[in-house]
Amino acid sequence: MTAPRYLVTGATGFIGRRLTRMILARGGAVTALARPSARARALRELGVQVVTGDLTTGRGLTEALRGADRVIHLAAALRARAPAGFWAVNRDGVARLVRALAAQRRPARLVLCSSLAAGPAISLYGASKRAGEQVAREHAGQVPVVIVRPGIVYGPGEEALLPALLPMIRLGVVVKAGYGPRRYGLVYVDDLCTALLAATERGPVLEPGDPGPGLYPISDGNAYDFSDICRALARAAGCRDPLVLPVPMPAVHAVAALAELAVRGAVPALNRDKAREMGHADWTCVPDAAVRELGFAPATTLTQGFEAALRTAS
Repeated sequence: MTAPRYLVTGATGFIGRRLTRMILARGGAVTALARPSARARALRELGVQVVTGDLTTGRGLTEALRGADRVIHLAAALRARAPAGFWAVNRDGVARLVRALAAQRRPARLVLCSSLAAGPAISLYGASKRAGEQVAREHAGQVPVVIVRPGIVYGPGEEALLPALLPMIRLGVVVKAGYGPRRYGLVYVDDLCTALLAATERGPVLEPGDPGPGLYPISDGNAYDFSDICRALARAAGCRDPLVLPVPMPAVHAVAALAELAVRGAVPALNRDKAREMGHADWTCVPDAAVRELGFAPATTLTQGFEAALRTAS
């Protein structure tokens, strides 16, 4: 049998690089739609067909879809200086992709990687991801679409959670945003990639007008308190359990606003949109549908995942 060909958008990112290597290790072929970069060149060296393009303009999309049996859409704007930066990628980029698929005689199955942030949609990022989901739903009768909503994704190469927490863990004191409990759903990157690949092969797709089938929240099934995450990372790093100090949310918002003013060009990791999400008390999910319909079985504990990430970083 001919090896399946996957089109992966966002293949140069944290999740995309791990997913691409997993597909190749399984004998599949990968096409990546990517802008010119050192990471794109590295993909070519692995044997990936890299099509130069951009979902914000649609350039290269038709060529990238040629011959694709399955499509996994990872490309996203995680930070933006203005709301338009989120909408241009997270909504309009999805629209260009599904319209291009709908124009094909036999559209490939599309797996859209969204986010738990799309649920409450209290941030601009979350609202834009939900808008992308809605665009996909509007084309559900023309394109077979599955939506995967992961919680916090971590592992080797991740550039947000560990860089923020690890220096404080090593100092023994971690600052927590807000008072009261904060619960999070996390998933190790390779477990998420396994779920994404399973979603390209099995399970129901979105049905027009039916919000039920084809939507899969993904986590390892646990609801972690912020202190649980800090203790697991401390164990992985060989440190003592840190002292967790809460900071009032008004102070968090003020620091985020100052961080944006202090950084020119790039958007800092702590920004006003991220602060909106930090004020939310529950970022958990129940992955029962993925377990039942995709065969999802997370294999990595939180401490194991952190240990793997630290080995790669060292």
